[in-house]
Amino acid sequence: MKDQSAGKPRYRHLAETLIERVERGVYPVGSSLPSEQELCSEFGVSRFTIREALRLLSSRRYLRRRQGSGSEVISADPRGGYHLGVRSLSELFGYGADTRLTLENIRIVEADAELAAFLGRPPGRSWLISEGVRRARDGDPINFSRIYLHEDYLAAAPDLPGLSAPVHRMLEARYGANIVEVTRKIAAEPFPADAGAALGAAPGAMAIRVTGRYLDDADRPLIVSIDWHPAERFTYFMRFKRDDAEES
Repeated sequence: MKDQSAGKPRYRHLAETLIERVERGVYPVGSSLPSEQELCSEFGVSRFTIREALRLLSSRRYLRRRQGSGSEVISADPRGGYHLGVRSLSELFGYGADTRLTLENIRIVEADAELAAFLGRPPGRSWLISEGVRRARDGDPINFSRIYLHEDYLAAAPDLPGLSAPVHRMLEARYGANIVEVTRKIAAEPFPADAGAALGAAPGAMAIRVTGRYLDDADRPLIVSIDWHPAERFTYFMRFKRDDAEES
């Protein structure tokens, strides 16, 4: 049904209203929108109209729709960037099914003192390195990644090209890796030349660098990853719930 006075489909008017609410913080990033039934009741429209409006917000990257759990607000200002929302440790392990990392330039290196200090392991050890560009579902580049795998997993080199699952999942399933903890460190720095060139960044452009460490039960890094994102196009939102009782 169309709103004849404005010449727009009704779902577009509804989408504009919801976008305005997201941008004003009525529905903050990390929160869930009201259910389809609640929106139908509030706006007096059909479920089809609600779904078309939500589809529009999702395509513009305001929302992430989850089967059976409603619509989560992931950005109040998408502007074509990538917005990573993290609410649990399971989500912290990866970027999700809506992205794809293509790994190339795979080689084995021996860690010198500087690299070993960064990786947190003794020098002289071998590491499997791979690099590539992560892209969104629509093909837009998100970041340049460099991934280091511990010497126990050098045999994984043939598995990396064309890999669809996250690297850590592959190591767990095929090689028995036991990853029990993951850390993330976020910092700003100028793009390295290779990362900037892969993403088409201007010389001297700033990047958001996200360093991930995937640790075993002895606190040893099995995977170390570095992701460089264009600084103006990336936000990282985290929201965790307490799992302990409030102290009196």
